[in-house]
Amino acid sequence: MPWTVSRTDACPASRPWGVTKDDDGSIEGCHASEADAQAQLVALNIAESESRAYESIDFRPPAGVADEAQRGLDWRREYGRGGTEIGIARARDLAGRRNVSPETARRMKAYFDRHEVDKEGEGWSPSQDGYPSNGRIAWALWGGDAGRSWANQLVRRMNAEDEDRSNSMDIERRVMPFEDEDELTVEPRANGQAAIVGYAAVYNRLSLDLGGFREEIMPGAFDRILNRQRGKADVVALFNHDSNIVLGRTSSGTLELSSDEKGLRYVVTPPASRTDIMELIARRDVRGSSFAFTVDKSGERFRQTDEGKTIRQIREVKGLYDVGPVLTPAYPASSATVAMRSYEAWLAEQEQEQRETVAVRSLMSGVAASVASLLRLKLHG
Repeated sequence: MPWTVSRTDACPASRPWGVTKDDDGSIEGCHASEADAQAQLVALNIAESESRAYESIDFRPPAGVADEAQRGLDWRREYGRGGTEIGIARARDLAGRRNVSPETARRMKAYFDRHEVDKEGEGWSPSQDGYPSNGRIAWALWGGDAGRSWANQLVRRMNAEDEDRSNSMDIERRVMPFEDEDELTVEPRANGQAAIVGYAAVYNRLSLDLGGFREEIMPGAFDRILNRQRGKADVVALFNHDSNIVLGRTSSGTLELSSDEKGLRYVVTPPASRTDIMELIARRDVRGSSFAFTVDKSGERFRQTDEGKTIRQIREVKGLYDVGPVLTPAYPASSATVAMRSYEAWLAEQEQEQRETVAVRSLMSGVAASVASLLRLKLHG
């Protein structure tokens, strides 16, 4: 691990917990609590592992992308409209040719896919009134047509590398921040030991944005896999996704899993050496739970809301591998790689269906026109 969390005099007294880089002793951040420092450590490790996963890919924006982003910034200053704060921040990074993260590349592709329709609006082309339109300015902020081509290329290469990795990379991980007190607690057991009781997944609760879509776990999604795995497969309980910090496992009887009307519930009895984790949960320093799973294409479904938002529904989980509490729930891009591939495949299917619909309508229109022409000839013949 290239970073260490500790109290350090290099940080101010109000924020004594520092995240220190091991190789040169530089401070990555100072925090008021150890939990906050650990949260940054998790984020740093995620970012590092993600960058290592795609070492052969150059994530530095090309000159054409930087030029278009700068054009968007110039338009924004001139007209005072178009784009969002996120778009402006993205443009600054692109114009400065700063490396984007794999997550950002996927978000760029998702943005362009969603906003292609903006090209049909008034003011998109220089010859039209209202040029540049708000949509045209926003498009430029994200790198314009050059940005779209580049993002598509990056995502294709990332997907190809993902496919080349072992099948274990198809394991997805989700984290669930608790909203109710009963979603992560420490409870005494009849044998005098204490157990961690939580919900690794809550049904019908929308996730954070995963790159153009959100996700929800449907009631009963774990029923079949729990029945299939009972007595056959082994699920482990981990703290903070760390396989070095095992809290329990189903094969030893120290982890119990069940599905109720609320979600996937787990009860784990940790060893005595893990009392520090129990205390963190009791103090509410630990804010959620996670689970690792796989899902087949038949076990997922994409839908669109009345507002045009896309939701990925997990209807049936194929495999369940680990559950457990986490310090600070988040949705790192690496956890949604498989879901993003499914989303992109679904988008492609929707586009193909739309093209086929347009082709059929065009054909029917042509047939109708031919029939009408023949009728006119007969009437006037």
